[in-house]
This record gives sequence, structure tokens and C-alpha cells, in this order.
Amino acid sequence: MKKIFLLVLIALTLTGCGSSNENSAHKVGMLTQLNSSPEQAAKVSSGGEVNFYDNFNSMQMALQSKQIDGIRTYKSVAEHMTANNSELEIKDAATVRLVDNFCCAMRADDVDLKSSFDAAIGDMKSDGTLETLTEKFIRNYMTNPPAVEMPHIDGAPTIKVGITGDLPPLDLVLADGTPAGFNTAVLAEISKRINQNIELVQVDSAARAAALTSGQVDVIFWVVVPEDSSRPKDIDTPAGVAVTTPYYQDTVVDVNLSNLGAGF
Repeated sequence: MKKIFLLVLIALTLTGCGSSNENSAHKVGMLTQLNSSPEQAAKVSSGGEVNFYDNFNSMQMALQSKQIDGIRTYKSVAEHMTANNSELEIKDAATVRLVDNFCCAMRADDVDLKSSFDAAIGDMKSDGTLETLTEKFIRNYMTNPPAVEMPHIDGAPTIKVGITGDLPPLDLVLADGTPAGFNTAVLAEISKRINQNIELVQVDSAARAAALTSGQVDVIFWVVVPEDSSRPKDIDTPAGVAVTTPYYQDTVVDVNLSNLGAGF
């Protein structure tokens, strides 16, 4: 009888929440990556089953309904999520911490536009403006960051920039449809420096490439450029697209429902 009890106890321990079998079945949601499959995304971010979602809201709904066990996103986004929902907690996404660069992107033949953005971003790094905006809109962000007013320059040409609202507080659209957050603040500053107006156009995250290549927008609001050599080259950069010098970096983490337990 003691041997039977011991065997049952071992079986229960091995099949518990913290077991390797359970971890391998852990399902995480990610925003759709343009040049990467869910299998590739899982391989380079230390396992689990990855499900791609075309927008942030549908991914959040999948987490709340427990269709997935977590959301794989950026630390700043995760901190925004947990600040707004006490049922969520942050977990490390991988044994090797992944770091991504944030850039703007435009069609490869828009050479002058890219050069102007590169110059503005470089100057913003040199004079401390990017650090100030990072401090205000990310490190010391409010639960609901304020709207950002885009400057209007009389007689200047207009650049259309696609926004998604899928990475708050980086790429953020408020409930009333007003753009806000860090990326919008960066664009407002770029507008002043290149002396051109910027019109923000909301698009789905998965439709960014199509919106850019079709001419619906001139710039993609954010593009992720992987640094890790184990990931496919240009994992989120479509063909025919040029990316600017990076203006921000962030690490990848998971956001889970806090009642999932310590094993996940």
C-alpha cells in the first residue's frame, strides 16, 4: 500500500503545473510577425505554443477567456497592462532575454524621407530629447497617458503615418480614438525637426505592410528589428521597406493571469 501511495504521489508531482510537460504546452499570444511563423517565434523565445493575433484587443480577450496562458510582449507594455489590471503579472519570456529595437519604416525608394527621419532621431538622441520623452511617457507614464497634439505647420507637406494602438503606452490610441503615448510624442518632435506635417492613420497591426506598400501611409508607426542572431533576418521587416535608426529598445516578457500559479 505504501508503494502504491508513493507511486501516486510521484505521478501527481510530475503532472503538476510546474512540470516540463505542462510548460511545453504553455500557450502564449503574440502580435502577428510579418516574416515569421508561430513555430519560429516559439523556437527563438524558449518554447511554448505561440498563437499570432492581428490586434492587441483580440489577444487580451483570448487571455481573459483562458484560450492562451500568457501574452508575449515588451516590458513597457507589460508594465502598462499590469498597472491597469491587478489580475495580471509579468513573467520572463525566455531563458535568454530578447532585446528588440524600435524604428520607423518607409518604402525603400523614399530615400529623402528616411534620411530626414534618421537625422531627426540622431539629433534627438544627441540633445537628450529621446531620453526626456522615454522618462515621461514610459518610465514615469500615467495609467492613462495623455493625448499628444501633433504640430501643424502652415504650407508644409503632409506625411501619413500608420498607427495601430497595439503596444500601449508605446503605440497607443485612447478610447475616444485620440493617438497618445510615446511613439506619438516621438513623431510630434520629428515633425517639428523636419518641418513637415504628420497625419496619423489607424491601421491593424497585421496590415501595416499592406498599408505602407499600397501607399495608404508613408511611414509605419513602429517596426521591430531583432538584434538576436538566432532569429530570422528581418523577422518583422517586409521586402521593399527601409527602417530608420532605432529610437528605443525594449525586452520581451510574458504577461500571465496571476492565478495561473508559479509553475508557468
